[in-house]
Amino acid sequence: MFAKPVTGKLDYEIESMYQFGDTNHKHHFANRHHGEVGYSFKTAMPSRLAYLFDYSSGDRDPDKNFDILYARRRAEYGPTGLLGAFFPSNLMSPVGFRATLIPTPTVQLMMVNRAFWLADKYGAYVGSGLQDTTGSAGSFLGNMLDVSVGWSPQWSYWKYVSFDVGYTRIFKGDYFDKVPQSPGSADTNFGYMMTTIKF
Repeated sequence: MFAKPVTGKLDYEIESMYQFGDTNHKHHFANRHHGEVGYSFKTAMPSRLAYLFDYSSGDRDPDKNFDILYARRRAEYGPTGLLGAFFPSNLMSPVGFRATLIPTPTVQLMMVNRAFWLADKYGAYVGSGLQDTTGSAGSFLGNMLDVSVGWSPQWSYWKYVSFDVGYTRIFKGDYFDKVPQSPGSADTNFGYMMTTIKF
């Protein structure tokens, strides 16, 4: 269910998915839920603020985690590509905010701040190869700050090209202080530049 963003009004998006059946001769039941409530302000520069919620079930047995299939990550979990720090599987993010500002018709600014936990502290931190089956490492993965600037020129042939520059910092949680074979608890910094050509 969703309501499209309209200036001066609240909008929302609610999405739930359920998976059930058998995989690798094991019974599988998993679920994922995404919620978003936003408000578009009546300002000279179009702007929107949204509260974000995500939950993807997990299990000590990786075959029973929510299967990410082809889920997109950009809006909810940071930039795609080399970083890929968070995937919608054994993950919970009950606290998140996204702000967007469009200073000109061709430029968009975005900032996202989210906190992440494992949905099941005994399960794997999906995509990292880390897991503490005792649960003693806890579940708090940390906070993510993600900022980006997008520019889509509209003149001549340049209208088929768009540019993005972004920076992400992950303030690692105490999970990385305790999990076996931890890569370390130093924060992660990631920057990128991207060019998209449309045909």
